[in-house]
Amino acid sequence: MQANGNPSSRRPGRAVLCALGVLVALGACGFGGHQAPPPAPSAALLPPPRPEPGPTYRIAAGDELDVRFTFQPDMNVHVPVRPDGRISLPPTGELQVIGMTPAELEKLVAEKSAGRLRNPEVVVIVTKIADTLVYVGGEVFKPGFVALRPGMTPLQAVLQSGGFRKTAKLESVLLLTPAESGQFSAARVDMAQVVNHGVPERVRLHPNDVVYVPATWISDMDDVVDQYVRGLIPALPRVGVGYSLSQ
Repeated sequence: MQANGNPSSRRPGRAVLCALGVLVALGACGFGGHQAPPPAPSAALLPPPRPEPGPTYRIAAGDELDVRFTFQPDMNVHVPVRPDGRISLPPTGELQVIGMTPAELEKLVAEKSAGRLRNPEVVVIVTKIADTLVYVGGEVFKPGFVALRPGMTPLQAVLQSGGFRKTAKLESVLLLTPAESGQFSAARVDMAQVVNHGVPERVRLHPNDVVYVPATWISDMDDVVDQYVRGLIPALPRVGVGYSLSQ
């Protein structure tokens, strides 16, 4: 009966419990052959996604370029692209560059300068992008270039140029669109239905478009009379006074 009350009889039980506790602790630390999975990386530690490549930029008139020669730094130049689309470089002379990408121009300059430079390596950097413009001419009050805004229509461009003159032939406004080859494609736009009847415009302008507003046949005759005839015959009545002209 005393053995049941002896404290030493309960020590093996404590030892087993302690051993089990140690094993559990070691297993939690990875010493039992089953390592705990690493924590998932937080969103802040993940690398940012790579940006999608944008559209390739093509050189336009009015841009400014740095043309650098890696092994001939004395040839480095900063040049503007002239209105005719050309630049001039010491080792190559005149080059037509409008519509080219910087990479295409690098290859062209390297090829053209290979006769004068040894193993030319060229880098082209567009340092300034020209304002995007359209040209409005003909029978408007202020012919000239207009800054192109996103979604601009021919009528908006004409209004930026002071509006139509009375001599404008609204039914046959010409829209000239340049191609990469330097050629222009032409389309006729009926602005009379837009101005007189409120028909929505479906045409949107693009960089370097030309909006040309022609004159009516009557206005052409007025110009001829005023410039060439009236000076010779001052008493001649104005066109349309006393007689009529058929179109």
